[in-house]
Amino acid sequence: MKKDKSEDKSLKRGIKYWIRLLSVGLIGGILLAFIVIEIIYIIWITNPASSVIGSPPHNNVGIEYQPVTLISDLEGIALSGWYIPSENGAAIILLHGFGSNRLEMISRADILAQHGYGVLLYDLRGHGESGGDKRAFGWQDVEDVKAALEFLSRSEDVDPDRIGIMGFSIGGQIAIRAAAEFEEIRVIIADDPGFVTVDDAPRPRNIKEKIIYAISWIDSRCVSLWTGIPIPAGVPEEISKITPRPIMFINTGEAGGRDLVRYFYHFADQPKELWEIPETYHGGQLKARPLEYEEKVITFLNNNLLKK
Repeated sequence: MKKDKSEDKSLKRGIKYWIRLLSVGLIGGILLAFIVIEIIYIIWITNPASSVIGSPPHNNVGIEYQPVTLISDLEGIALSGWYIPSENGAAIILLHGFGSNRLEMISRADILAQHGYGVLLYDLRGHGESGGDKRAFGWQDVEDVKAALEFLSRSEDVDPDRIGIMGFSIGGQIAIRAAAEFEEIRVIIADDPGFVTVDDAPRPRNIKEKIIYAISWIDSRCVSLWTGIPIPAGVPEEISKITPRPIMFINTGEAGGRDLVRYFYHFADQPKELWEIPETYHGGQLKARPLEYEEKVITFLNNNLLKK
């Protein structure tokens, strides 16, 4: 009888051992899979993007597109783009986002040009036909905006006091940080801007948001380690430097992005505007409300760039 009990205990200990071993193996496997996926993601997110945004379109009748090459002071990188000359003395630097749709950016440029605004759009560093062997969430791109400002300040069709900037997604946060850096930028439109680092975002409120926050925090640190580029100051820290220049935020209905843009709007000082399009997704602004988009953007620019 005693022998049977000891065998029973040994069997239970054996089962517990294998359960613990299986648990450790499962946790280790999940951790290893996460590390592999993270490495693949970091390599992908930082490698140059082949999609071209800033090459001149050839089928837009009645709009003059002049190919331009800007040379950034940072590493001397050449930025490939185009310029539509101004008819009203004002010009807008137009910045695309990560993975932006080329036609959507051209549509934004066409709206501006049809109302007389000069438009300068170029492939961000590490994108399309521009130089740069790595990307890092737009961290280095503020210095590239300086080259765009220098180009416009030399253009005879542009009044240096009538230069604005408009950026979509990552381009939106670059636009905000560039405006904080360069006073030559008189007005800012941040169209669904992204964050510089997850520390820019509102604090997570539930388990799902905490997991996303933690992963994004890891992503930012890994990108910095991989590229050797330090994480710059975030949008909330920089945005107060824009005052008293006017800023307009455009926001869509996607929960994470919606809360982020509202968070940025909270940190901005007057004069500021917030226009929300709750029924659409990130990048769907023009498709959802094309006429209202044009009216809102042009009215804001006319009131703050032309009426001076």
